[in-house]
Amino acid sequence: MLRPSFRLAACLAVVATGGCRSDPDKPLGPADSYILFAPVAGKSDGALPIVHRLSIKDQAVQPLPGLLESSFPFEMVRTSYLAKQFVREASADGQPFTAAARRNAAEPTCLVLGLEPKPYGRGLALPRTFGGMQERPYLPWIGLPADPSADKALAQTLAGRLATYVAHFVGTAGVLADAAPPPPALVEGYRIAMEVIAREWRVGTGPAGVIQLDEGSTAQREIFANVRENRYVLRQDGVSLRDAHELVEDPGVAATVIYRMAQSHSLAGRAAPDAFYQPFAAGRLFPGVSPAAILGSFRNFQAKLLGTWATAVLRGHPPRDVIDLVDLYGLAFPAERAEAVRIFVVTTFGATVKPGGVSSKPKDATRALAELTDLAGEVVAGKRSLREALTVHAVDVGARPGRSSSHGQ
Repeated sequence: MLRPSFRLAACLAVVATGGCRSDPDKPLGPADSYILFAPVAGKSDGALPIVHRLSIKDQAVQPLPGLLESSFPFEMVRTSYLAKQFVREASADGQPFTAAARRNAAEPTCLVLGLEPKPYGRGLALPRTFGGMQERPYLPWIGLPADPSADKALAQTLAGRLATYVAHFVGTAGVLADAAPPPPALVEGYRIAMEVIAREWRVGTGPAGVIQLDEGSTAQREIFANVRENRYVLRQDGVSLRDAHELVEDPGVAATVIYRMAQSHSLAGRAAPDAFYQPFAAGRLFPGVSPAAILGSFRNFQAKLLGTWATAVLRGHPPRDVIDLVDLYGLAFPAERAEAVRIFVVTTFGATVKPGGVSSKPKDATRALAELTDLAGEVVAGKRSLREALTVHAVDVGARPGRSSSHGQ
């Protein structure tokens, strides 16, 4: 299959590659494609899982191909393409991503049915057409259930697995297992946010499309409700706020912030400066065509968030938690900083800015919103930090060294 010359990831249809290349120094297929594999018995001489390629027409893989060509997994597999393209072609302060990262980013997105390592797999062996074995010890891959059709919330499962891989990919600047792992709360937060959006995604065409509210396990439905109703910031009584340090270390809180940022038209719908889109669109778009418009609001946000995250890691200042991620986003896109800060402050009821935060009781909603608006404004003006309350707590009790400042402040 010929690789299209116009490779802006948002415009590409999903490509399932037609075969595996035998040269171990070349990618298995186009980076903007996916391949489905299944394991066979035994291990290679290098102790790698041996796999064979599956056809997208094979009944055993259904309904995966349909989900990867529509619905929310369609968006997430393209998000993986966006992240890989950014790592292949972007740079920070003139420094490109490492050769190892660009090698990982040149491979197709590989999915293996029947093996489910967490958070993702590394290394596969493929039988050669004329005998022997081709070992690819560095090849990253995503594990999935052996029988996809048995998963009644497969769209969420697939979106979550892809999201976990993408978060590790950008959180290590593309180096993956050879680098320090990204903060678990950020990885889990990003995964949960994407699963919630997957659950909201309308299935069907036009106004008749419906949200799949009743699918999934009890635990999945509970996570969906907790994010949508902002329950992760509250104690078990459902009213009082949790400790500020608990908030920044909790994946559910990170998920709620990321979810709300992704849903904000002021962020997702706003175009970044033209220079940001160069890795995605340089020389591939006609003059006057907006990359943000072609990407669409959701992928536009994904490109901005993940590009910011990966660039920070490349520069040696990876985000430690969701506060750092919000700060970095605001530094990268100053025109969007006020909205990103507002979302974080409102979501957390100001608990990391002001000791004790703002009342989360429904009866105090009007007064609380006014106070939160003022707190967010003070953060944007530089009068406060998103870590203000954490800093005060650290000074008072001598706890949490190294948590008193943020990369963005």
